[in-house]
Amino acid sequence: MQYSIVFLSVMAATGSLAAPQSVQVDNSINVMLQNQAIELGSGTSFVEGDRQAKSPVGSSGPFETVELSLGPDVVQQDLRCQILDSDNEPIVVVRGQNVETTFADGNGGPWTLQDGAQVVETIICDPEFKKSDAVEAELDLDIRVTLSDGNLATQTAFVEAGLEVESQDPVGSSGPFNRVELRIGADVQKQDLRCQIVDDMGHAIELVRGENQAFTFADAGKGEWTFLQPASSVVDKIICDPAF
Repeated sequence: MQYSIVFLSVMAATGSLAAPQSVQVDNSINVMLQNQAIELGSGTSFVEGDRQAKSPVGSSGPFETVELSLGPDVVQQDLRCQILDSDNEPIVVVRGQNVETTFADGNGGPWTLQDGAQVVETIICDPEFKKSDAVEAELDLDIRVTLSDGNLATQTAFVEAGLEVESQDPVGSSGPFNRVELRIGADVQKQDLRCQIVDDMGHAIELVRGENQAFTFADAGKGEWTFLQPASSVVDKIICDPAF
């Protein structure tokens, strides 16, 4: 008995019997909404587990950015959340090249609301949300020819002209017109696409823009071409051809 008491006393003196210190666990999940322009912010906390939906704490905005912050001990580090507008529609958010309707932490900082500052009615965090909920950026593939005489105007859209020959009648009216413009969307593969306008006799109409005179016309962001020969004419066909 005496030996046991002495042994325990020594062990206590060396700290071997010291009470174990508790380890602090950080499994916090926080969604921060901000609008720095009007110095407005909101922080809403969630817990790990099932799908949760909450209103933003303190204010519904309008907010410009949203950020998800996960503590290091959160099991699902790829957890994603979503914010809904006043119509209960998902708000599209952007961070870098990512355009999505759900957002993650990833230590990447805040996401920006794509359409500018908006009211946020609901925040949803759901373990079932996946990165595949991404929104594909809408491509600008518009190819459009506008004919006008200063008052009357008509627009004709082309779909396949960036890849193959396409011929159309002017939409709505054949004129007479005295100017024409080609507008090519930023994502059309063939940015140097050219078109041609033909009168009711099947003759190509000669055009001028600045120092350029031609029987075909391009976009190049430089605006309208003016009819040269003849100065005003009915337009029977518009032809867009990648080979021009």
